[in-house]
Amino acid sequence: MLYCTFARMVTALVVVLGWWLASPLQAHPLSLANHYHTGIELHAYWVSEKYDGIRAHWTGQRLLSRQGLPIDAPAWFTQGWPNTPLDGELWAGRNQFAAVQSTVAQGAADAAGWRAIRYMVFDVPGHTGPFTQRQQQLQRTVRAMGQAWVQAAPQWQVRSHDALMRQLRDLSRLGAEGLMLRRADSPYRAGRSDDLIKLKLLDDAEAVVVGHLPGQGKYQGMTGALLVELPSGQRFKIGSGLRDADRANPPPIGSTITYRYNGTHPSGLPRFARYWRERHAAPTPASTQVPASASEQQP
Repeated sequence: MLYCTFARMVTALVVVLGWWLASPLQAHPLSLANHYHTGIELHAYWVSEKYDGIRAHWTGQRLLSRQGLPIDAPAWFTQGWPNTPLDGELWAGRNQFAAVQSTVAQGAADAAGWRAIRYMVFDVPGHTGPFTQRQQQLQRTVRAMGQAWVQAAPQWQVRSHDALMRQLRDLSRLGAEGLMLRRADSPYRAGRSDDLIKLKLLDDAEAVVVGHLPGQGKYQGMTGALLVELPSGQRFKIGSGLRDADRANPPPIGSTITYRYNGTHPSGLPRFARYWRERHAAPTPASTQVPASASEQQP
């Protein structure tokens, strides 16, 4: 009897522990961007580069993904960080998204990968003032941290739409993903609003792969197109943008891919959709169970 009771207690503990490890941790709700549109008062915004990396939120204690899952960074990476929240992007430079994604997925085990990553901080969620004040606090905080891999995202102001579009084209030619606009007088507000605006030469979105359609002609025996599904439940095919390697080894059914497009049809489906890349799953809590070595030193 005593053994059975003990066994039930252990089972219950395992269930609770498993639920806790699989659940997102409590995080400050993050601000999300609307698309750039006509009527934006440019003089009211600060502009920065849109980094093609992985959004990361420092809670004051832990580094979390946008979904609230723990990011298994090496101990040296976050050592000495403040006990106040930070909002930023893990970034390894332009056109290096795949490298960042791979490093974050492997966690602290990829020591070399983490040494190539910078944490580009663009906001301080816990500050109650407008963005202009938060930016000043951000600069002070990053200077006090004194770590080369933690940088305050450069911010500037633009006077006209034409000047903004010139900057967008120039930076895009250099490999930037686009531009972000933050309203100077707005508080840090969770959710999607015009407090935060994104501007890119090409729109992109995500969809889930629900089927592989057979190829024809030179693609006989390979994948001709992906059948994908939007959050709305709408489905469409994407064949353009797939390389031969993608057709031979396509993103698996159930995976999430990112595609680029030029506007939408009245139905809401994208126009001229083309495959861009597979969006691998966010790091899972299980990956954080391998602690970084206590003897590991910062680079």
